[in-house]
Amino acid sequence: MDIEILPAGPLQTNSYLIMKKESSTAIVVDAGPESYNIVMEEAAKHNVKIEALLISHPHWDHIMDLHLFVKEGIPVYAHKDAVAMIEDPSQQASMAFPGMEFHPGKVDHVIEDKEILQVDDLEMEVRYAPGHCPGSVMFYFRSSACCFTGDVIFDGSVGRSDLPGGDMNTLKESILGQVYSMSDDTILYPGHGSSTLVGKEKISNPFIKA
Repeated sequence: MDIEILPAGPLQTNSYLIMKKESSTAIVVDAGPESYNIVMEEAAKHNVKIEALLISHPHWDHIMDLHLFVKEGIPVYAHKDAVAMIEDPSQQASMAFPGMEFHPGKVDHVIEDKEILQVDDLEMEVRYAPGHCPGSVMFYFRSSACCFTGDVIFDGSVGRSDLPGGDMNTLKESILGQVYSMSDDTILYPGHGSSTLVGKEKISNPFIKA
């Protein structure tokens, strides 16, 4: 499995292109502002077909280009609590930058905690992790020892809990139960910034230690 980290937009939101080059298959995680062209160009460069768009959570900086992937016929996967904000992202206008255009999207597959997703020969486990945002999930590739965490946890930090629908105690429970339960050598790929390791965060994260 090959992974391309593709930051884009005013908040440098990480979109991820996850590829199985042997089968020319790819999955995208998150679709922030200005991500669509970057992701599609990278997919063309590697000669892979995008089979799914996975949404970690529905904050505007992770879904602004979602409608462009929908136009390509790429199915969207998201938690049920993320659907409303994806279908009407304009409700977040007060949190975004002035002048941004919001386009309604759609969710083709509603996903649940502990669900195993199979997209071609890519298999991943859904881990529900609220506290930062309603409908927040992580995508755990057990066989590759990596997890795409959205804004649940970062290298040396955690997601904000002061935005609508956020709660610090809930976020702490999510991190202790869903992140720190993975093996220490699991690579965490967050929604912003650099990757980190479960083991590193368990002992050094200044907000939540194991």
